[in-house]
Amino acid sequence: MSQVGPSVSKLLRLAWPVALARLGIMGMGVVDVMVVGQFAPAELPYQALGWAPINVLTVAGIGLLTGVQVLAARGLGAGQPTEAGAAWRRGLGLSLAAGVLAALLVLGAGEQLLTTFGIAPELARPALRVTHILMLSVPLQLMYVTSALFLEALQRPLAATLAMWSANVINLVLNLILVPKLGAVGSAWCTVGARFSLAAVMLVYIWRLRDAESFGVRRPAAQPSYGALLRVGTAAAISHAAEAGAFSGTTLLAGRQGPDAVAAYQVLLNVLSIVFMVSLGMSSATAVLTADSVGRRDEAGATRASYQGVLLNCGFMVVAALVLLGFSGPISRAYTANLALAATLSSLMWLAALAMVPDGVQVVAASALRARGDAWFPTWSHLVAYVGVMPPLAYWLGEAQGRGVAGLVLAIFWSSVLSSAVLCSRLWWLHLKTLRLEQTREP
Repeated sequence: MSQVGPSVSKLLRLAWPVALARLGIMGMGVVDVMVVGQFAPAELPYQALGWAPINVLTVAGIGLLTGVQVLAARGLGAGQPTEAGAAWRRGLGLSLAAGVLAALLVLGAGEQLLTTFGIAPELARPALRVTHILMLSVPLQLMYVTSALFLEALQRPLAATLAMWSANVINLVLNLILVPKLGAVGSAWCTVGARFSLAAVMLVYIWRLRDAESFGVRRPAAQPSYGALLRVGTAAAISHAAEAGAFSGTTLLAGRQGPDAVAAYQVLLNVLSIVFMVSLGMSSATAVLTADSVGRRDEAGATRASYQGVLLNCGFMVVAALVLLGFSGPISRAYTANLALAATLSSLMWLAALAMVPDGVQVVAASALRARGDAWFPTWSHLVAYVGVMPPLAYWLGEAQGRGVAGLVLAIFWSSVLSSAVLCSRLWWLHLKTLRLEQTREP
């Protein structure tokens, strides 16, 4: 029991600033939606559809960078601190490459990026203008994520948290200035400006760390290589892209139902994403402590960190769901000045609350598995749940059964239940496998 208490405390100490930083990432989106919803509510559909492809590309890039955190923490656990700095430097290179690739994909697809999915041209054209502006922010966001993952591996996440919330202040001020004049396009430019300041601050901060030299920040190192980062990150990138693509796909399904449906669905996804940031914080802390234990060849510690992360996060999600149910009316009215839309949102909040627990559990379990070196199993699980099951289920419930936005959120719930059940079963199987291996080594 003496091991459990300190490890839970360590998990929480690392998780809360990481969760706050992730909430800060989402905070920019919340401000964007709220300010547009109050000053230009008719442009909420443009904003929602404009973000849909950018979300997929950004989240895929973040997945690609997962190796920065895992390999940096593993190197520190193995007594090779310069590997942490090498992971950061190469992560910045991957960030720039991913940003250029994202721009080429968006520009190459043109208007068909949205119209292919049945979005009416009168919705697609203004939404695409938002997409083209937001495209500029992708490499900036990925550079911040690389730096934040590096600091999390060092178990010093507070600086990334403070930088993110400072950028939120900048984003809010810019939104209040530009959105009343430019609507959703102005909000997109606010995102670019805020993310530029965020990336610049993080790069300067890490370069000027007092112990930057000991971590290899300012000098090249052989390991980990780009190949090592990609071996961890590619699986996560595919997994993240599959999940984000499924969510963006359901946004496009909402767009097929009309402007009111896509506006309501955008807000519900926004609420889900806010709470999901807490789960991302817990998943990051779980991954760091699990990877550190793996680097020290402490299998029992790795198993303990994985289970504690899943269970603690589950508890947090239950509390968040209860809060959402209790304040569904005020939360809905805070998002939009349109009273009819606010009433619709309030009636659907219980579905968002329902989806929170399984959605949060699956992301922590997936991070724990990747930290243990099981990189591809979460990817296949996400492909099945969020590509194989969620889109057709969303179409069937939302359009074929005529449940509209409620059907889309129910599809999220059932897909997350499937994903969390499979991933937690895998964690249990690895635990039993470890026990069997330890028994065979005993004299």
